[in-house]
This record gives sequence, structure tokens and C-alpha cells, in this order.
Amino acid sequence: MPSLVPQPIRIDCVRRAVVLFGLLLGSCGPPPPRGDRIDLVLWKNQVGLDEAAITNVLIDRFNAGQHRWRVIAQSLPQGGYDQSIVAASLAGRMPCIVAVDSPMVARYAWAGHLRPLDGQVSAALLRRVSPAAVGRYGGHAYAVGQFDAALALYTRASILRRMHTRVPTLDRPWTGAEFQTLLERLKAEGAYRYPLDLATRDDKVSWWTYAFSPMLQSFGGDLIDRRTMTSAEGVLNGAPAQAFGAWFQALFAKGLVARAEPDENAFVKARAAIAYSGDWWEPDFRKAWGSDLLVLPPPDFGHGVVIGGGSWQWAISRTCPHPDGAGAFITFMLQDKQIAAMSDASGNVPVTEHAAALSRDFGPHGQSRVFFELMRRFARQRPATPAFPTIANAFTFAMRDVMDGKDVQDSLDDATDDIDRALADTVGVDDRGRARGAR
Repeated sequence: MPSLVPQPIRIDCVRRAVVLFGLLLGSCGPPPPRGDRIDLVLWKNQVGLDEAAITNVLIDRFNAGQHRWRVIAQSLPQGGYDQSIVAASLAGRMPCIVAVDSPMVARYAWAGHLRPLDGQVSAALLRRVSPAAVGRYGGHAYAVGQFDAALALYTRASILRRMHTRVPTLDRPWTGAEFQTLLERLKAEGAYRYPLDLATRDDKVSWWTYAFSPMLQSFGGDLIDRRTMTSAEGVLNGAPAQAFGAWFQALFAKGLVARAEPDENAFVKARAAIAYSGDWWEPDFRKAWGSDLLVLPPPDFGHGVVIGGGSWQWAISRTCPHPDGAGAFITFMLQDKQIAAMSDASGNVPVTEHAAALSRDFGPHGQSRVFFELMRRFARQRPATPAFPTIANAFTFAMRDVMDGKDVQDSLDDATDDIDRALADTVGVDDRGRARGAR
């Protein structure tokens, strides 16, 4: 995943290499004749080897399957991807097709880098896709992804049996009280110095926002007021958010979570009884614990289970001279067969039910089905606002201060003030759903 969504790069390399090898063989053959084809340049961020390879396979499939368009992919370094998009847009040299990180869609649309998918990708096709995988802003869809990710709790069945604790289900997850009681009992038992791993050693804004703002939402708070999209007042610093902050701070004060684990393998090395992480860790955890591994929904802290939604998505640049060609490519990539191929090769969660059924691991009886269900039931996008980068930074800084023992109310108030200033600086949307000031 991206700068603002953690990248699922930990995968079962051997098994997926076999899938990729077969796909690569299937794509071999003489290249289609050049003829009068129109070239469409595509920019994508650098990703893991498996995802990059299958993306190239699918591009080759598109090019071989018709004779009007030829997509030419260019991979840009992850670190400077956002700056490259902005610079190219300002210079009028954007490619036709761009990969966009879901939380950045609103900012790119507002700034005039993207054009709506209206008329290029059918509304019926977009409706088949998980809502979290469609990037919307100002009443329009601007981007759509082939895959998503899902957060979960990982533990071991043997641990829950020993603790005489029920196994939660998607329909009946742990309550916040049940979860807290289990953590404190595990701590008191003495087998784990820190029973829960929240990956707080990862200091990236992407992880902190993606991982912990859903917990805030489950408490009843949020990053901003989504009814108006103009302020964080009362939702990031209101009573539910304060309760979340107090709970989060107590995890560290009580020694239930380490401020920074020495490495990322606390659960694999049995230093932690429970890990909160994404589907990208499942192969490693299953390799370590086999049939003892449990993949569980996060707790319901009172307002339902919530997990982060939205990963990298395909979009059409505002200056693309051939939006019909770009739309044809995106439509091709949203075919269930192509989505399933991406999931089989990369391990990413497919975004349609039919693609999941076609996939090896995410079908009704697949070993990774739980992640598709988690995404479908509980995924919620981060706020679709041009101010999201500021929101993410403000929330992360506040939560790190809370972790370090600073006053919860002061930390949340400071974050709220920073966010409201950023929201005031970005233009709104007029009554026709158009971004004011967008180029």
C-alpha cells in the first residue's frame, strides 16, 4: 500500500510466484501490431514485486485484447510520487491514467489534477465495487480500485481456551469491555509483558491514521464532522473522542501495549498474545501458528466495528486527451477475472463479490475469506476532503502525545484547531457538486 495506506508487502512468495509464472506464460506471445494505436501513458507508484508483476500482466492483456489503445506503464518512486503528480499537472504534462492513493483522491480532484469518471466508467460497474474502493468527491466518482485491505485482530485458539474466553465472530465481535478484560487478564497471568501489539513502533502517519481512527469511530468520534465536512469540532475532541483517548493512553500506562516493540514480530515470536494488523501479515502468522491461528474482527467499542477502507485506485487525469481510452482500460481492470487475478497474485482483497468467488483464497470457503467479509461489512473511508493530509498529521501527532502521557483533552483540542484551520483554507463544493476553485 501507499504513502497514506500501509502497503501489504508481506506475502506467501512461493505460492504466489507460481500463480504469477502461469499468468506470465499466458500473456506471452507476439506483441500486437502497432497499426494506428493511440498510446496512453500510465503512472503507477512502485509496489511489491508480485503486485507490480501482475499489474504488468494485466496491462499486457488489455493491450492484446483490442487494437485501438496501447497502455504504456511507467513506475515512479514511492517517496516522491505525490510531488511528481503535482509538478506534472502544473506543467501540463500529466499522463492519461494515474494510480492514486484513496485518501488523496479528494485533494487531487479539488486541485484539478483529475477528471470525473462520469461517462467513462459505467455507474452500474462502480456499484458492483465495494464502496470503500471508489474515490468520490463533490458528488462524483474520480477513482476506483481493484483491491483493498482489511484490519483484524490475530490471536491463537489455544490462548483463548486457556483464558476461558469466547471466540468472537463477525456477527458478534468482542465488546470493548470484553477486550479490555481479556488484555488485563493476560497481563496479570504474567506470560506476556505486553499482551497486545498495535505496531506502534511504526511511526508513519499512514499507519496511525489507518489503524487508530477506526477505533475512534467505533467509540463514536471521528476525524471530522462528516455531515458538513467543514470542522472537527465536537467529533475529534468531544466526549466519545475523549473516552477513546483515555482508553488508548491507559493501554500504555497499564503496560498492555509496548510503546515501541524491538521488532515487528511480537506475535510471531510469542511476545504478544494478540496482534492488531492487516491482511498482509496473515501468511506470516499462519506459517508461525498454523491451525492455531485465529483471525478476528476488531472490537465494537459501542458504535459498531470499523476498519479503514480504500487503497490505491485508478483515475483519469484532467488533461488526458483520450479519456475514452483511459476509461476503457479502467473498465477492463474492473472485470472480475482481472480483479481475481490481481488478488491471486498479490494477496490483496478483491473488491467485488464475483471476483472473490473466482479467486483462490477469498471465495466462500477460501482461507482468506474473513478479510473480504471484514472489508465488505466494516470498511469506512477516510474523510474525502482536500485537507486530509493535515487531518492525518494532526491526528497522528495528537495520538502519539496521548501515548506519551500528555493531557488527552489538550492533545485533541490542538489537533481539532489544526484541522479546522486546514479546512478553512480549502475550497468547498457548490450546490451542483463541483469543487469551487478547482481547475
